[in-house]
Amino acid sequence: MSTALSNAASTHTDTSTPLTSRRKLLIAAGLLALLLVALLMRLYTLGVPFDRDSYDEGVYWQTLRSLGAGYALYHPTFYSQPPMFLFSIFPIYLLFGQTLWSARLGIALISLTGLVGIFLLGYALRKWIGAFTALILLMLTPLYLSASQTIQAEGPQVAFSILAVAFAYLWWQKPTGWRGGLLAALCTFTLMLSIFSKLFALATFVPVALLALAQIWRITRQPVEMRWQNARSLVIGIGVGILTALVLMLPFLGSLADFWSGVVSFHNAAKTATPHVSNTNKIVYFLLAPLGFAALYGSIVALLKKDWRVLPLLAWALVSAIMLWLQQPLFDHHLVILVPVLVALTIMGFTGLPLNKKAVMQPSGWISAGCLLLVLITLVFGARTIQLNYHKLQNQASSAATKGSQRTAHDLEQAIPADAFVITDGQFVAGLAGRNTPPELVDTSSVRINTNYLTSQQLIQQASQPKVKAILFYTGRLTNPRLQEFRSWIPQHFHQIQKYGKDGSLWVRI
Repeated sequence: MSTALSNAASTHTDTSTPLTSRRKLLIAAGLLALLLVALLMRLYTLGVPFDRDSYDEGVYWQTLRSLGAGYALYHPTFYSQPPMFLFSIFPIYLLFGQTLWSARLGIALISLTGLVGIFLLGYALRKWIGAFTALILLMLTPLYLSASQTIQAEGPQVAFSILAVAFAYLWWQKPTGWRGGLLAALCTFTLMLSIFSKLFALATFVPVALLALAQIWRITRQPVEMRWQNARSLVIGIGVGILTALVLMLPFLGSLADFWSGVVSFHNAAKTATPHVSNTNKIVYFLLAPLGFAALYGSIVALLKKDWRVLPLLAWALVSAIMLWLQQPLFDHHLVILVPVLVALTIMGFTGLPLNKKAVMQPSGWISAGCLLLVLITLVFGARTIQLNYHKLQNQASSAATKGSQRTAHDLEQAIPADAFVITDGQFVAGLAGRNTPPELVDTSSVRINTNYLTSQQLIQQASQPKVKAILFYTGRLTNPRLQEFRSWIPQHFHQIQKYGKDGSLWVRI
């Protein structure tokens, strides 16, 4: 593979003519206009007053509230992801008032860096037509837009992953000089940010490593006196990657056991405790969409043209699919990690735009026309889906369930002081009320309960703290049979003031 990639370097050198000032201005204006549209798409419905993910948004919102109150991550605040996801959005969360909207705004802004990354990756693969096509494709991919508006780790992780791969391709094309060193540093820096956002990003290491191996192979083919000059950027990149990882781990040197328990051991236990469900159908169904067919077309075109730059992308797609296939449980939002590589594979189908009749009649013209048709179908499908999703969000914002959550939040707000804690399985409702959970209980998920990472004794210990003034049953998770001892303990120390449906109730300290 290294030999093939190295040969591709000379086959696909930049033969484009230098850009005029006017053309540079048009490109910059086009990019800024598209990014502005993308930002407006994210701001629209950003503040809907319900949990977009049914549960996890409330958990991460409470985690941010815990950090804002001065509690440390992992200990005492329970957290099951690497730290960079929250670190990346926490400054925006603080700056814009520590609200639900400000938390989502951080995700939205970081997702824009992913759009810049796909623009750069598209340029590295297919010049300006690839850059703008890739950008528009990602803009109108519903799953990426959804990840850009939801407090979930996948949004930042995917954005940083795209940047890492884009910088890797740009570096591989020009690995020497100050530019090569800068691109290598940016590549490994964003790669570490991605991995430290969510471990799905380990798949991103694959294309970066393959391009690095191709460069190493090229170095071994050069005269000895030139090898250090050509290897310098590689060394810089490795150094920056290691340094970034160390800096990100530095705040947690005193709580490494809690870090490992939350980020690694908890997920291993979750796989064991969760009933195994085959993920094959879910992954295949996702790929049987216009973007999947467009990516397949682009892959075939690249292989037929012996454009071996497609190989790291195919490896990236394969490893990502395997990680999703092994994931237990697999949720729909996890599938977003496939989106950027599908977009990159799609634009590999372009061999130049057929701008006149003569070009259309050439084989390359037919190939590009086919790719363009698939891209247009994908864009129409994506735009229509996004429109329907907006309509669904607006309806849900005014639904009875959302109004019920707001009424419950009002009850909680009236029942306990602002500085009091509430133990709940409805973390989002507590956030709407402006109330915090104990940092150890920002997550009371079924997975945490079923893996014995949360027990009745732990809940009783936390509920015995004087600062805990209320217990709110809302989503049914705290009615788990494993927590019967905790529920039997509650009436001795709290009394019920509200009842919500079958399993919901609000208790305040006696």
